[in-house]
Amino acid sequence: MAQKNNIRLLAAIMFADIVGYTKMMQDDEENAKNLRDRQRKVIEENLLKYHGQVMQYYGDGTLIMFGSALDAVNCAKEIQMELQQAPEIPVRIGIHIGDVVYDDEGIYGDAVNIAARVQSLGIPGSVMVSGKVFDEIKNHPGIRVESFGEHELKNIYIPIGIYALADKGLNVPLQSYIEDLTGSSQKSIAVLPFSNFSSEIDNEYFSDGITEEIINTLARIKDIQVASRTSVFAYKKVTKDIRDIGKELNVATILEGSVRKAGNKIRVTAQLINTDDGFHIWSENFDGEMKDIFAVQDEIARKIVAKLEDSFSLQDQNKLYESETTSVEAYNYYLQGLYHWNKRSPESINKAIILFEKAISECSTYTNAYSYLANCYTYLGTIGHMNSKKAFSKAEKNALKAIEINNSRADSYIALGYVNLFFKWDFYTAESNFRKAITMEPDNAEARQALSFYNRIIGRYDKMLQQAEAAVKIDPLSLPALLELGRSHWVAGNYDRAINSFNEALELDPMFRAALEGRALVYISQKKYDKALRAAKKYIDLIDSKYKGGSQLACIYALMGDKVQAEEQIELIKKREKDQPHQNLTLDYAMVYAALGKTDKAFKYLEKAVDMRLGSILLIKTLPVIKDLIDDPRFEDLLEKIGLPAESKSNLAAHLH
Repeated sequence: MAQKNNIRLLAAIMFADIVGYTKMMQDDEENAKNLRDRQRKVIEENLLKYHGQVMQYYGDGTLIMFGSALDAVNCAKEIQMELQQAPEIPVRIGIHIGDVVYDDEGIYGDAVNIAARVQSLGIPGSVMVSGKVFDEIKNHPGIRVESFGEHELKNIYIPIGIYALADKGLNVPLQSYIEDLTGSSQKSIAVLPFSNFSSEIDNEYFSDGITEEIINTLARIKDIQVASRTSVFAYKKVTKDIRDIGKELNVATILEGSVRKAGNKIRVTAQLINTDDGFHIWSENFDGEMKDIFAVQDEIARKIVAKLEDSFSLQDQNKLYESETTSVEAYNYYLQGLYHWNKRSPESINKAIILFEKAISECSTYTNAYSYLANCYTYLGTIGHMNSKKAFSKAEKNALKAIEINNSRADSYIALGYVNLFFKWDFYTAESNFRKAITMEPDNAEARQALSFYNRIIGRYDKMLQQAEAAVKIDPLSLPALLELGRSHWVAGNYDRAINSFNEALELDPMFRAALEGRALVYISQKKYDKALRAAKKYIDLIDSKYKGGSQLACIYALMGDKVQAEEQIELIKKREKDQPHQNLTLDYAMVYAALGKTDKAFKYLEKAVDMRLGSILLIKTLPVIKDLIDDPRFEDLLEKIGLPAESKSNLAAHLH
């Protein structure tokens, strides 16, 4: 018997197959074979350029070997681009790099098995790659990826990092799709808001802070899925069966507890509960002084991990809770700042700025304080409540400082991405920072919202919806995530779905002003002006200002044909402008005059907003009265001046008519 010529080498392995090929054969065998033959032809035409070699054809599948991961990735991109042209072929591709054995009969080894498993996680039009491939290509320009974290794959005995190429034209699966396939949600926990049992009501920010820090600590642990802050805080002061909460949050365990603070003494009580049956897994008290708070949080996190995963081991010298500050004073200011930041109103944001600055004055290396301080300034600059140049200069300075101190936190890159987007109008860099945040923390719902918002601004409405839906899947009870999903459906013309998302948010918080505003925008797009007026008045009543209602009501009255009422509201805007000269109301005027049909005046203010680099002007393509301006050549001139792609009218029509 002849001896086989075995060769062992390091290679990049690509698997490609046609999704639904078996059904295609059943429906139309000849057409299915034609599509398969076209797939093979496209693959073979691209292999020579990238030094690839087909090792095996099997039915609709192809096994290919490359000498480098970069060649494999670039080849896969070109293959998918061609196969998405008519007649489109629904192909998914997976790539891994590792040792293989190559002989006269084929190619074998774990690398082949892993490539096949990675490919099985894809969707039509996607290119999935393993963590090893990502490590090889991550520093090459022009390649964009989206991370899905590490997952345990069938018959593979170590967790594998999963990524998808995210270049324009390629499809990217949802995080939830990957999790459903890999069953990665089994080790999961929700940390419910700890009750404040302190004698002082004002100490509630402290119990909220303890909850947030334990969430953040657990979120850094591999293989444990942690419900986000926004989702769990929807259950604050809500009496509900733990088993029901577990089902709603899709978690296997829940941590609940209380914090009692008296002077410098603290007691934290925590209980870990199984959501299947509601039984306690363990319950314990943790006593200490304020100076020991970080050690207490670390101890709680350790005990949770020990119960969640028996095989999880920790060395004594390694802390789960890595405090970004040793200053209790800084920590207190930071928690109070978060409390006000989460209210998302201009008044609360200004209070948050003061508190984050105090935190930084107590601890100059407090990364998160810098990140959130940056977000506060971005918020005020974008909505025109602070001079744009001043606001974004401060935002950028603080975001860069956060990254300088610790370059491994997603929130810091989200903060910098917002500066790139809303002030510099550097869309490519903004997207890169948002994607970097997602790569660092795939389950970060805020990063998904940021990328959705970005796609809404530049007009990629399919990607906008994909990321908004991913954010809600990650964080189903998040008010901001539901808000972003509602706005995304509104932009896409899915009005019923938009209303449903806004209503879901309002069920969680009937006082959530942005969701009420969202409903008004939907009614405006549907030309249901009476409903829009009622919705607008409802959220305007929640605004604490003597100038409330001016621009919102003026637009609606103008669209209803009531010019007298509209002009009265314009006078209110003028009074506000005179009384509050630091606020930028140019976009308010532009929208109102557009609604009144005074096109020249509308463009005068739009051009002024662009010249002043008002962040919210980036929403020009999705403003509710934009339909009155898109036919004017000055509109495209504005898009070019901003740097936004001039999308066709058909792309805008979905939410305008």
